[in-house]
Amino acid sequence: MIVRSWRPGDARAVHRICVQTGDAGDPVHPILDDPDLVAYVFADPYLLLQPELAFVAESGGTVLGYVVAALHTEEFYARWQFEWAPRFAATHPASRRVDAGSADSQLRAFLHRPRLMVPPHLDRYPSHLHINLLPGARRRGAGKQLMHALFRQLARAGSPGVQLGVRVDNTRAQAFYRATGMSRLASDDRAEVRFGLPLNG
Repeated sequence: MIVRSWRPGDARAVHRICVQTGDAGDPVHPILDDPDLVAYVFADPYLLLQPELAFVAESGGTVLGYVVAALHTEEFYARWQFEWAPRFAATHPASRRVDAGSADSQLRAFLHRPRLMVPPHLDRYPSHLHINLLPGARRRGAGKQLMHALFRQLARAGSPGVQLGVRVDNTRAQAFYRATGMSRLASDDRAEVRFGLPLNG
């Protein structure tokens, strides 16, 4: 298993992995009518807008996992609004109402209004990340390698800290984030737990 910087030829694999693992490590097909939406929100825009912060784990020429990130969350979402969301105006138009019971409706809202995803703690942790691994890459050290490659790159870029969100019931992922050195952050969101890691000392 090797970890390397993302290349344009990896885009399809990253999208596919996001769809196959986007429901707390499981495929999103049972919860989404349009499974591609999860990658349109949590993977693909990072490859376009912040490709220098994307890494993949590869074995035998096959990409089995990835990590993507934004250096400055608010600036990233501002670019998203003008450079990413317009691509979906015709195929995935924004809805005036968000159906709280529909994952598709919520993801379409995020796609067109990314600021809905702005997290707390941006003063100390202005960067954020998403990581996904296929089952074959788990418990082989690939996840930690991906995270530490990203941490180093973020530190070199001057980020004081990085954060992420994970579902409250995804205790396996929470244990993994602690193992990479991240700590749980205070949050009033009952559905999500946030973890952060200070960088640059």
